[in-house]
Amino acid sequence: MQAYYLKKIIFFFIFTFVSLQLAKSQSDARTLQKADSLYKTANFTEAEAIFEQNSSKLKNPSSNFFLKLASIKEKKGDFLNTLYYLNKAYEQEPSQKVLMKLNEIGSLHELKGYELNDFNFLILFYKQYSGFLIALLMILGIYIFIILFIKKYKSEYIPINQKIFLLIYLLGVGLLLNLPDKYHQGIINHDEVFLRTEPSAGAEIAGNINKGNRLNVIGGNDIWKRVIWKDKFLYLKESDIWLVE
Repeated sequence: MQAYYLKKIIFFFIFTFVSLQLAKSQSDARTLQKADSLYKTANFTEAEAIFEQNSSKLKNPSSNFFLKLASIKEKKGDFLNTLYYLNKAYEQEPSQKVLMKLNEIGSLHELKGYELNDFNFLILFYKQYSGFLIALLMILGIYIFIILFIKKYKSEYIPINQKIFLLIYLLGVGLLLNLPDKYHQGIINHDEVFLRTEPSAGAEIAGNINKGNRLNVIGGNDIWKRVIWKDKFLYLKESDIWLVE
């Protein structure tokens, strides 16, 4: 009897949770439909307010969601937030069109970090095909491992260079898998931001940078972020940069 009532209670909680999630999803959809309608009729101020209220609430906003916000900010002359939301759109769905728009705005305001260079195209390629590349490398790794295992099982000689290759290969796959967690792009959010040689307020100041410039962020902690600027690893406060995640 107790087991019967326990099943009823579990079913009730699961049913309630699923119902609440569905209701929230439908509510979000109606809210975004309203914002889209306002956007289409050029009621940009009202649409902007709804989009921004929901930007942090939605689990997986679409690239189009951020592109509309970027368009509104550009119409208002807010180049900083235009760049930020374009970067968010690019993060959701990498495309050369968005990359070109970022370069256009960056060039107009004489900003660094938006150049159409080999590195940025390499990042574009990685973001577009990372899943395929990792799957291909994993299949190749399994194949190599099976060959080496068979050789080991048959007591055949395994050259040292094959072992070294497998080790380097595994390290490379590990780097690819961890890259999204360690690497981000960030936009400086105000002028005269100090770049320091060490993650400390007392460290030597290596230079300063103004708002709008985009940096590559590699690691850091809650207070300091490690960035690449002019081919150097430097540090700045987390509050001075908007991370694009």
